[in-house]
Amino acid sequence: MPDTAALLNEIRSLIAAKNYRVRLHAVRHMVEEGFRENDILTAVLDRCRMLEDYPDESRCLLLGYYSMTENVSSPLHVVCDYSDNDVVDIITAYIPQKPWWETPSRRRS
Repeated sequence: MPDTAALLNEIRSLIAAKNYRVRLHAVRHMVEEGFRENDILTAVLDRCRMLEDYPDESRCLLLGYYSMTENVSSPLHVVCDYSDNDVVDIITAYIPQKPWWETPSRRRS
């Protein structure tokens, strides 16, 4: 199992090479919350960090940001499945909100 930085770099490399799949749950959130596939890619490829890793499931939760307008950005959570070395599955993506999240990086107690 690679360390967090190596895993994040591998996920980013696969996404940059267009070796990813966006799953239905992510699409549902895109429609409901008003962001696009390109916003997910931007969130992962730009300023992104891993919040949680679930190695038993080969999944991780990433926190990135995407631009809503030229001067406004929004946090975006992206759950990736990295069980296949050749492709990353974007299981879901969503804008972190209360009551589940206190801040974009901290779950509510």
